[in-house]
Amino acid sequence: MEEAADRKRPPWRCTVAVQAALCLALYAAFSLGEPQLVPRGGGGGVVDALARGGGGGVAFLSVAGGARGPVEQARLLRQMETIAMVYGVKFVLNIAQFGEEDPLWQNGSMYFQHLNVPWYSTMSSHGRTVDNFLKKVKMPYDQVLDIVGLDTEPLQESLHDGKISNSYRGQTKWLDQSLALTSSNWKIVVGYNPLVVCNGTETPKATKFYAPFHHIFAKYEVNAYISMGGFCGYFHRDNLILYIGHPNPGGDQTSVDGFFLHIVRPLEMESVLINVEGKLVQRSVVHQHGASAM
Repeated sequence: MEEAADRKRPPWRCTVAVQAALCLALYAAFSLGEPQLVPRGGGGGVVDALARGGGGGVAFLSVAGGARGPVEQARLLRQMETIAMVYGVKFVLNIAQFGEEDPLWQNGSMYFQHLNVPWYSTMSSHGRTVDNFLKKVKMPYDQVLDIVGLDTEPLQESLHDGKISNSYRGQTKWLDQSLALTSSNWKIVVGYNPLVVCNGTETPKATKFYAPFHHIFAKYEVNAYISMGGFCGYFHRDNLILYIGHPNPGGDQTSVDGFFLHIVRPLEMESVLINVEGKLVQRSVVHQHGASAM
């Protein structure tokens, strides 16, 4: 009986080989589709193009929310995690219609918990309570960065009888009052809808709400407005204001899916669009008001 039992037991070397093969298979499955920070062959890598860390400033990410397939979402979050660790990112802005109900926010905010990097999301209310926010971020050299989250849904309402709607008027008043109370060195407004008109391609209705907000931005020296993309590309500059538009995954005119790395330094903010493969797609720099003349 004992001899028969011994014949049924596989040799220990075989058992170790099987376990090793299973471990390799698990590693390969986890790493499948893992994006590389610096592409093979060099060139296009973000670490090659920018100095590590904030360089005396504050680094944060912004990304377009929305539904993605499991593989696509995993690739995006892993690349964001890599960049967050390299550059010491302080927070993530999720550009979404539904705030904390957004699929990317729900998974991404949990994914980033081990990095202690909070996620903040825009909201497009669709008739619900308007949801704005104001976040202050301390920077080196006693500077302050203000992130103003604006619910842009009321701004999309058409004009009735030639009059501006109450919700539109309320948002304009809230933004004006909020910016009037700030004395920060950097002011960045973030919302879901683009507020910029380019080359007459936007509808005439859009021009009716663009002008008042541009006036407020200029009045309080807002440095940048971050939103989903429109017809102006990823970057569009209007005087000293930089409009940053995110590619829309699955619905954009391009096939790019990725996120922005923003590094706010004492005199300039550098914004870089990074795709899921870790390649630098496009970049732009905006200076602090008055800094370009120094």
